[in-house]
Amino acid sequence: MENCTWKSTTKQIYTGVMLYSLCGIVSGLVAILAFLSGGFWSVLSVILSIAIIVGYVLYFIGLRNFKNVVMEPDAPVVNKLYTAVILVIIGYIVGFIPVAGGIIQAILNIIAFIMMMVAYNKLRKSTTFPGLARKGASMLFTAMILSLIGAVISIIPLVGTIIAAILNIISFIMVLLGWKKIADDDLASSTPAVE
Repeated sequence: MENCTWKSTTKQIYTGVMLYSLCGIVSGLVAILAFLSGGFWSVLSVILSIAIIVGYVLYFIGLRNFKNVVMEPDAPVVNKLYTAVILVIIGYIVGFIPVAGGIIQAILNIIAFIMMMVAYNKLRKSTTFPGLARKGASMLFTAMILSLIGAVISIIPLVGTIIAAILNIISFIMVLLGWKKIADDDLASSTPAVE
């Protein structure tokens, strides 16, 4: 494993995560404006949707390369993340199909969410993943838990929606910080996990 390969693949992953996350937030706001007024906002909404797909593709390519960089015990775990991102990309594209596409997208996203949660949990406990990277994986796992809690709480009218929004903001920040920690680590710091 070369440290520069670790850095370049994790940087690509981080860039992809940043792109799809930020465009996803802006896309949500633009979708409201597009619904209310159409025109320019509708075009911008489509452009942002394409940017989200590009972000996921960068994430996907980064993970494909990353599974060849990590030590052998972690490669199958990163492969689960890779497969989960494939499901998200397929779901996002299928989501453009009215009604049925949205249902298929939701199912694929739930499967991908579970796969990511399991993978981050394994990486945070890995004995071969570098120390700072394990902390990053732990943040990613916690972000997934917060997102899950937010999704369940959002069922409660008004208060649940507000709490879910707060949890989703925290989760968003934790995802960026988690991947940043992984990207900032280097292979030289790979130390055994403390059990």
